[in-house]
Amino acid sequence: MWQVKSVFGPTVQGEGLNAGRPCLFLRLAGCNAWDGRAETRAASACPYCDTDFRGGERLDWAAIAARFAACAPAGNAHLGCVLTGGEPLLQADEDLLARLGAVFAWVDIETNGTRACPPRPANVRISCSPKRISGQPVVVEPDWWKILIPDQEAFLPMALASGRPVLVQPTCPDAGPQGPAYRAALDRCLDLCFRHGCRLSIQVHKVVGVE
Repeated sequence: MWQVKSVFGPTVQGEGLNAGRPCLFLRLAGCNAWDGRAETRAASACPYCDTDFRGGERLDWAAIAARFAACAPAGNAHLGCVLTGGEPLLQADEDLLARLGAVFAWVDIETNGTRACPPRPANVRISCSPKRISGQPVVVEPDWWKILIPDQEAFLPMALASGRPVLVQPTCPDAGPQGPAYRAALDRCLDLCFRHGCRLSIQVHKVVGVE
């Protein structure tokens, strides 16, 4: 059983190396970087968080699979799955990752990196957007890094030294990808791309207006 906040789609993956590809989302509840309450947001490790991950339902695999089927009656063969949160690796275990890998073409785990990933199929990959959480170092070994600029730029040297692909993404304000602060962050991302060979991530789903 897993505490599931939502299952939705079809939509497109907005971030990472699979940006723009069609997928379903499995959002698990809970996070170790923020408790999800408005009054604690500013002091959290993710004051820019744009996600509701509180609450949800306890579901077994049969119930999750039924939600997937309702989202995609034609089947999952051409779709990927984004396993996200909150922090999905607080709950995701070897069983869940194996089941997802068996029914989807590809799976992205979106994690803050402070939890090790259980064994996983080859088509289940890790996208790490590292967060600085007191007493909880980044320990995951990702398939690629997604560094939020300017908020998490301190992680950039570590990411570049890893030899894995590094994406840089401007932190997006609540009002969406607009405004002078967003433009400044985007310009900084472009500079990092030009100087270090990073890849630009611009949250495709927010640009095109899908969930």
